[in-house]
Amino acid sequence: MKTGFAHTLVAAALVLVTACNFSPTDPDPVPSTKPAPSPTQDEVDLVAALRRTQRVPHHFAVDADLPKDEHLTGSGEFDVTEQLYASSTGTLDRVVIGSDYYQRDPGARWVHVDLERLKEDSKLHFGMADATGLLQFADAITEAHKTGPNTYSGRFQPDTEDFKEPFLPIGAPSLWSIGMRVSPFTVTVDAKGWVIEVSMELTPTDSPTLRMEATLSAQGQPVSVEKPTAQEADEAFYK
Repeated sequence: MKTGFAHTLVAAALVLVTACNFSPTDPDPVPSTKPAPSPTQDEVDLVAALRRTQRVPHHFAVDADLPKDEHLTGSGEFDVTEQLYASSTGTLDRVVIGSDYYQRDPGARWVHVDLERLKEDSKLHFGMADATGLLQFADAITEAHKTGPNTYSGRFQPDTEDFKEPFLPIGAPSLWSIGMRVSPFTVTVDAKGWVIEVSMELTPTDSPTLRMEATLSAQGQPVSVEKPTAQEADEAFYK
């Protein structure tokens, strides 16, 4: 049996927009020619820890404020090498094994989509290489310094570069940020250098501060993702 219900397949991405302060008569801003400062050793070490953690199997949990007084909690597991991903947020369950994508509303039937057959602009595109958003977050860091034996603090640019993929909240990327100011974060690592917690705050001009926290665990340990029994998506999703 096939299904044609789009709402069972597409997770709605929230858009966070901050208004710019330019009036229609303002001249175009002149891009700065000042070179970006070289990263500090603390920043280099933090980015390396984030990328190292992303490369190994791990479990994750997310607890995040979203726009319009919404809140997201969830958990899952991810192994980029074996191409395995599973998550549950209370409003959406997802399993990805290689190019096989499965999704359902909690308690509903699973629906299967072949990712290799999707068009490039499909809303069902899934970026396995950075499924939890850690890599884009590492690239978005603008400054970082060590604040304790196992903690780093700094600032990052939450805007989604070129609108390629959302990377917030870490663990359940679904928030497109446009025109957002540079924002603070704190990262905690364990004694082995694995990232175990990422917390941050976004400050939109038209809504309360959004607080987001992701915790990571079981780094380097195998994950177990099982293929669910699913009905096939309608052929219309591939056209």
